[in-house]
Amino acid sequence: MSFTVSADELLGAFGLTGVVYFPRHEEPDSRLDVRTADFLSRIGLPDDEYFKSKAGVGQEESIRLAEWFGPEGGPLPEECGSWLVLAHFAASLITLDPESGKVYAFGEGEPLDSYTQLHRDVESLVYALLLFKRFEEHARDDAGIDEQVDRLRARIEAFDFLPFEDDQSQWNLVLDEVAEGIW
Repeated sequence: MSFTVSADELLGAFGLTGVVYFPRHEEPDSRLDVRTADFLSRIGLPDDEYFKSKAGVGQEESIRLAEWFGPEGGPLPEECGSWLVLAHFAASLITLDPESGKVYAFGEGEPLDSYTQLHRDVESLVYALLLFKRFEEHARDDAGIDEQVDRLRARIEAFDFLPFEDDQSQWNLVLDEVAEGIW
């Protein structure tokens, strides 16, 4: 299987300690989408100060979304019961539907049924994170920051339109904060 992002690119951007790999299980009862499993085991998932992977060494919390919320948080929508927690990013919990490979976001403090699809798959998520990391390293604090943000948004949208489909998506919020000089 080929992917847009290579393992070398991800390691080059995030470093040896900034990439988490997932073991590849070939069990018949595994519900993890084959392409997603292949991507996570071969390419990996970033883990840095902005995107905190929940699969890193020493993480004590479960990666099963259903185990993250108690009754006080409200009922978890039934369709989310088998989803996995991937990371924290931009005041949200990033999750994965293992069967479809789609990536969703649960906003911090938002009702559980207000989750949104953030990316079509993990490859798209990692591609956007890689572009954002490169942007951070080369962005200039000059009058052209809005144009730089617009170019980054266009590159991400060319690969996957979902990150910016909702005006309140995590990516829209992050790029608005970058343009305002908060990041």
